[in-house]
Amino acid sequence: MSFLKRFIVFLIVFGSFVFALELNNIDKEMKDKIEKSLAILKTQSNVNIAAKDIFVLFDDVFDYKLMAQLSLSKDYKNLTQSQKDEFDEAYENNLKSNFTSKLELYKNENISVLGGDRIKDNRYNLKASIIVDGALNYIVFKFYPKNDNWLIYDVDVLGISVIQTYRTQFADILKNGDFNTLLDRLKDGIAFEKK
Repeated sequence: MSFLKRFIVFLIVFGSFVFALELNNIDKEMKDKIEKSLAILKTQSNVNIAAKDIFVLFDDVFDYKLMAQLSLSKDYKNLTQSQKDEFDEAYENNLKSNFTSKLELYKNENISVLGGDRIKDNRYNLKASIIVDGALNYIVFKFYPKNDNWLIYDVDVLGISVIQTYRTQFADILKNGDFNTLLDRLKDGIAFEKK
């Protein structure tokens, strides 16, 4: 076997191994990130500063652009590149603002990572539990593979899909308005609430 063929086989085997390690590390990495987040919440009295520190931990595992695209659904492809860029930024800022506004609710709660399931070759769901108002609830982080990493494309928070919630609200706004109306509403602060 020529050197080039051996090198290609090595890359394929090594690439698969690295990819599998990334997948196998999701539970541990997320558990570590969640524990660090809870520690930040308990030690940092300013919620905005705590949120920024938490985003530093999680920004590399969220695919905000894909989340924006999925939330706007078929209307996303009709946007110009400039509109997509503006929408992506407004979406990420809105998502983070909604998260920050809810942080106080979880400040004294414990979140336990229960483990994940590979529901398809290209989908992995990680389940975590949380007690809210004395009741057991769940958070499901939904991952997909991208460039040898697994990234979050949606989160079910207490049974509510972030993507589906935004998609419903965006569709309602677009029924009576245009893209600029939606963008203005998003920048003004669409609340993440179940419809």
